[in-house]
Amino acid sequence: MFRIARLPACMAYTCALLTACAAPAPPATNTGATSAAIPSATAPATAALAPQAQGNQLRLTLDGKPWQADRDFFGAFHPPGMDRAVLMAASLGPKDRHEQAFNLNLFGVTGPGRYTASGSTLSLKGISSSQIQLANLSEQRYLVGGPFGYTVEVELLQAGGGTIEARFQGRMTASDGQELRVSDGYFFYRE
Repeated sequence: MFRIARLPACMAYTCALLTACAAPAPPATNTGATSAAIPSATAPATAALAPQAQGNQLRLTLDGKPWQADRDFFGAFHPPGMDRAVLMAASLGPKDRHEQAFNLNLFGVTGPGRYTASGSTLSLKGISSSQIQLANLSEQRYLVGGPFGYTVEVELLQAGGGTIEARFQGRMTASDGQELRVSDGYFFYRE
């Protein structure tokens, strides 16, 4: 059973980030992208190898620079009240205003497979769309993804039985307007 007690805090943090960061976002343009998780028939999300040790972890390469979470790992598959959802989160650094918090949430997911999270969280109507974001990467890049836009391919390898494992890659736009390449993304969580 996943730690559902952390779910409200994780969702509240995500909502607070979206609220705080929505004001400086550039005007939205309709590019036809959708925020929903859509099964994709494309190639695997990434060629990243599974970790040697199966401890909880989240790592990725962002514009050629490695990033790896060091605490607050959280995962949930079909949590109560959110059927067909997979939530993945972790943080890097001290729990203060510089904390780098990462969230990858997929909605409309039935189980392992390939999915695309695309769009921006400015298009959310309730909690019905997928999202990916990284907070506090730098002072200029206080938010990457989320309301600024993203297109990320996710290969959900395991979901259920107390384990979530996924690989991902794609692009996320930062608050400074720059598009960043995400590669070798890997998430593993075991309750």
